[in-house]
Amino acid sequence: MQVDDLAGWDPDALERTATELAACADAVDAVAGDVARSASFGDAWSGAAHDGATSAFASYGRDLAAQAESYRRVSACARFVVPRLRALHSELGELQTRAAARGFPLDADELLAASLRSLLVRADGLDREAAARLSVESEPPGTVLGEQGRLHTAIARSGSTTLPVLPDPATDPVQVAQWWNGLDDTARTALVAEHPERIGALDGLPAAVRDLANRALLDDERRRLESVATQLRAELDAMFLGGTVIDSLGVTGLFTDADAGLEQTVRKIEALAAIDATLAHGDRQLLALDLSGREAMAAVAVGDVDTAEHLAVFVPGAGSTVQGNLQGYDTQVAALRDAARLHLTGGDPSIAAVTWLNYQAPQWGWGLAFTERSPVSDLAARIAAPRLVDFLDGIAASRPDDPRITTVGHSYGAVVSGLALRETGAVDAAVFVGAPGIGTGDVTDLRIPPGSAYLVEAERDIVADVGTFGGDPSFLDGLTHLPAGPGTTTAGVPLAGITGHSSYLTPGTSSSHHIAGVVAGTAERSTP
Repeated sequence: MQVDDLAGWDPDALERTATELAACADAVDAVAGDVARSASFGDAWSGAAHDGATSAFASYGRDLAAQAESYRRVSACARFVVPRLRALHSELGELQTRAAARGFPLDADELLAASLRSLLVRADGLDREAAARLSVESEPPGTVLGEQGRLHTAIARSGSTTLPVLPDPATDPVQVAQWWNGLDDTARTALVAEHPERIGALDGLPAAVRDLANRALLDDERRRLESVATQLRAELDAMFLGGTVIDSLGVTGLFTDADAGLEQTVRKIEALAAIDATLAHGDRQLLALDLSGREAMAAVAVGDVDTAEHLAVFVPGAGSTVQGNLQGYDTQVAALRDAARLHLTGGDPSIAAVTWLNYQAPQWGWGLAFTERSPVSDLAARIAAPRLVDFLDGIAASRPDDPRITTVGHSYGAVVSGLALRETGAVDAAVFVGAPGIGTGDVTDLRIPPGSAYLVEAERDIVADVGTFGGDPSFLDGLTHLPAGPGTTTAGVPLAGITGHSSYLTPGTSSSHHIAGVVAGTAERSTP
């Protein structure tokens, strides 16, 4: 895979092709319907010739149905590729801009060589994934097939029905919500069935809709990735050594980067397993699923985001991955939700909590060598912040009421959430936890009500003390400091203190208790 190959792929043309193939499938379905109607001779004909004609018409009908399904499979594959290709093009454009600013063509800029290599490996992986999708044989009716997931065979096709045009992925969440509210139930159901990968990713849609669409993708994505992994293993078995090893010795043109692609693919398969295990707890919503980056991205809620009066959005920090951390974070945010309930009296308080891992969190180790992956650079946070803005705005737009939304950003996630809060007014309160920065040196830059920004910092939290991004936020005016040391609740229940960087949401601690109070809107200090 070369830069010119990636640049030459045209996502707009591919999207038009997908639309045209879907229309062709509907047209073939219409012909199949005409054939079926023509085969109904009533009592006007009987005998051997009648039986032969009926059998022939039935065969024609089956052939036409198979042809229509082939069109749909290719259309679905194209629709799968389009948003991922646009993301790769966006990253390529950013690298080209950075190289131009340094006075180099991209392929001659040694500083960006590793980033470019990673991009091309992922582009090659997308090509392989698309090929794997198209190589899968058609499955019998009633089973999961292609992009349509389990809903595919549940939708009756009229042959003449034209689905509403989907909004562009960059559409403002308010406009997405307005579009969705203007559809009838039949159109909504058909869209989820036909385009789960698009519906699940649209900020501004109800959480239940996104959950249904994203769950429909899980089995298909797993089969796709397993097929890709099988191909890559076969390619590696045919080599003496993997591509990255040979390239490191300066030998090029003989081997591929199949080993790097296999490593990424295996991690994504593990991420899907972690998502499955998390959803198995019940009372969960899969609000985002994106496998287009180096690491899998996802957002999972405990509780009903569509009806909760109070909503916490937890943004984890550096080193976090779906496969490695989602289950543990989910356990912590579920406990946070339970703790927030205890702060509220009367009735059955409705609270939901989201683990938002829908960004490429920077990584330690080798991640330090790449600017966009480094936890000591804010580039990953600046890339992530617009995604979080759209997610938060989307929740607000999808709701007819006004839930209380609290962001809880831990470590690097505090930087991400702080940058997002400079752009969105959907949030009512923010808690910055073990924060090396909050995206600004002036709390009034955050578009939240005055007095609604909170900071928790434990003793001996080196990450927070260093203040990598704008200095230690402990010294900023306008932040309410919540305790992390030992204490008690107002009811006299003991609360454990914490030290270090990683225990802020541990149930039974002073920090988790007071963060829960912010989520509930009843923030309080411990009694001495």
